[in-house]
Amino acid sequence: PSRVLEAKASAVSFGNPGRTDIQVGQRVFHSKFGYGAVAEVEGNKLEIDFEHSGRKRVLDSFVSLA
Repeated sequence: PSRVLEAKASAVSFGNPGRTDIQVGQRVFHSKFGYGAVAEVEGNKLEIDFEHSGRKRVLDSFVSLA
């Protein structure tokens, strides 16, 4: 029987390498989730701890610097 390997990291869009102006710990704003702090950066994907909605994973293009 063949083994199934699971990916440990999610896919990253190679067409968009990610913004260079966003760092872990930085405060950002999202139009739906509000203000939050960046917890993790993975290419163009961010994990953000939002003040009222908890931790969410969003693309960097959907947030602005606060």
